[in-house]
Amino acid sequence: MTIKHYKNRLGRYTVSLSESTAKNMLSWCKKASGMETGGIILGRYSDDLKCAEISRVLGPASDSSSGRTWFIRGIRGLNRLLHMLWTLRKDYYLGEWHYHPNASPKPSLIDIAQLKVIARSESYNCPEPILIIFGGGPQGKWSMSINVFLRSGESIALTE
Repeated sequence: MTIKHYKNRLGRYTVSLSESTAKNMLSWCKKASGMETGGIILGRYSDDLKCAEISRVLGPASDSSSGRTWFIRGIRGLNRLLHMLWTLRKDYYLGEWHYHPNASPKPSLIDIAQLKVIARSESYNCPEPILIIFGGGPQGKWSMSINVFLRSGESIALTE
């Protein structure tokens, strides 16, 4: 299994993502047939707390809704599932992922606002959420961005 590491310029923030997990997200993008889609990112932190290790991603909850240029992630069943994954595997909620069909993977103003809310929210318990966005189309021309959002409101782009 190939694992890629994405870092900011200074190396303070690192995310590890396996090729199979990225392909899993892309399969949901393909199934969305030109509509936005998304889900949540789960994983844990390295022993030294310097790297967020993505262990799995979930697709859209059954109560999610979407259109060509928007996506609202539902919540049905997520609390129970997150509790189970924490209990069995010690997996944490690490952030969100979604798809911009036939568009850039650059976070929109709505994406940025939503992740800032998550970073500041006590209920998410995720002060530095990760946002992965896929852009592209069914012809196989995909691109991806990974950003970390800080409580301060700052967004930090990561590169391979």
